[in-house]
Amino acid sequence: MSKNKFILESVIKECNLHLKRMDYAFRKLKLRFPYSTDNLFQLNDDEIALMDQLIYRFTKLQDAIGKKLFKCVLIMLDEEVANKSQIDIFNRLEQLEIISDYERWKSLRELRNELSHEYGENDNESAEKINLLFEKIPDLKNYLDEIMKYLNKRQFFAVNIQCKDFDTVHILN
Repeated sequence: MSKNKFILESVIKECNLHLKRMDYAFRKLKLRFPYSTDNLFQLNDDEIALMDQLIYRFTKLQDAIGKKLFKCVLIMLDEEVANKSQIDIFNRLEQLEIISDYERWKSLRELRNELSHEYGENDNESAEKINLLFEKIPDLKNYLDEIMKYLNKRQFFAVNIQCKDFDTVHILN
């Protein structure tokens, strides 16, 4: 196995782990969705831990896709990625029709930054950001889906698909 393929598989495994943990927390917390200031205060310690897990795994998955997986895909295609900005990498993936919609990705990145820096400071804003997180999780998962479909089409490796609420988790054979 080539070094690049090994790295790609490792990054996909990392993404799968974050997605699996995010899915677990999401399924446990979605019963109270949408969130308000009032029901945020009603969360018990276990639910707060799940909320923290959901936020943490969302930010980690967004990072893994944007900072690692995007680059790995281009490297597998023998594209030059050294000294390229994230926007340049994204644009190249768009040109190759592997992924789409930079504005949607940018909004995910902004939410990731807000959640990792400001979550919990203002009760109303926290409820709004958590509700936005619940709405945006499928968008983040769609980027992973788009990449996995492309990799399967190119036959880089086989993928099994399984998951409850998110529809797919990508597991390498």
